[in-house]
Amino acid sequence: MKNKNIFNGLAAMLCIVSLSSCLKNKNEQPDFSATTPVVEIPVGSPVGDGGVNSLSTSLIQQDTPSDYFYYINYAASSTKATDIKVTLSVDPATLDKYNAAHTDAPLTIVPSNAFSTSITITIPANTRRVQIPVKFVSTALDPALSYGLPIKITDASGEVISKNFGAVVIKVAVRNRYDGKYTLKGYVFREGDTGGLTGYFKNLSKDLSSNGANAVNFAQIWADGNGAGGIDGLTINVNPATNKVTMKSTGNATLANDPAYDNRYDPATKTFYLSFKWGASPTSRYATDTLTYVSPR
Repeated sequence: MKNKNIFNGLAAMLCIVSLSSCLKNKNEQPDFSATTPVVEIPVGSPVGDGGVNSLSTSLIQQDTPSDYFYYINYAASSTKATDIKVTLSVDPATLDKYNAAHTDAPLTIVPSNAFSTSITITIPANTRRVQIPVKFVSTALDPALSYGLPIKITDASGEVISKNFGAVVIKVAVRNRYDGKYTLKGYVFREGDTGGLTGYFKNLSKDLSSNGANAVNFAQIWADGNGAGGIDGLTINVNPATNKVTMKSTGNATLANDPAYDNRYDPATKTFYLSFKWGASPTSRYATDTLTYVSPR
C-alpha cells in the first residue's frame, strides 16, 4: 500500500510537470497555478523593476516612422477554440511605478505625437500569440531624454489577466541621425611638435554619440593615434537646414572652425568634412578630418 501511494504521488507530479511544460513559457505566469490560463505580455522572467517589467529599443532619428514589435500571449495548456479580444491602454500609473523603483534614471513618457499603436487586438482562435506593432516618430523625441511607453492589458474577453505580466514599460532610447560608427582619416598639426604628433592618419574607426538633436560627441587624435588633449567636450554641431557644421569645445573657448574651409555634413554619403583650430602661437594646433558613416554603434 505504501509503495502504491508513492507511485500515485509520482504520477501526479509527472502530470503537473507535463501540463506546465505545454505552456509557451511557464515562467510567464508565476502568480497562477500551471492550470490557470492567463493573457499576458511575455518578457521571459520577471525582473526587479518594482513589479514592472520592461522591454527596450533604441531608435535612430529618421524621417520615416520606426517600427517596434512586442507580443500578447495566451499562456495555457492548450489553445482556445474562439478568438480572444484584448484591450490595451497607455497607463501612466505603470510608468510612475517603474520610476519609483528607478529614481536614479527615471523615464519620460513617450508623447502622444511620437507613437501610434493598436489598443484593441485579437488573439485568433487556436493560436497563442500575436505581434503588436508600435510606430515611433523618432523626430518627435529628444535624444537628450530617456523615454518609456507604459502598456497595460485592461480586458481580455473575460480571460484572466496575468498579475505579474499584465503590463510592461517599453524603454526608448533615441540616437540622432548623425550617431554611429565612422571611418576617420585626416591631418593634424601641433606647433613645436618633435614627438610625431603632427602628420596624416587614415583607416581609423571612431564612434560618434548623440549630444542632443543635431550634435555628436567627437574626440580628436594626434597622428600617432593618441587623443589630443586640451579640447574636452568636443562636439560636431550640424545645422539641419544647411548641413553646415560648427565645431565647439566646452573645455577650450579658442577652438573654432577654420574660416578657409567648408565645414559640412553630406547627407547623401553620410560624411563629415571638418577643419578646426585651437590655441595660439607658439602652441597653435589644427586638424582636418573626414568621417564617413559605416554602421550604427
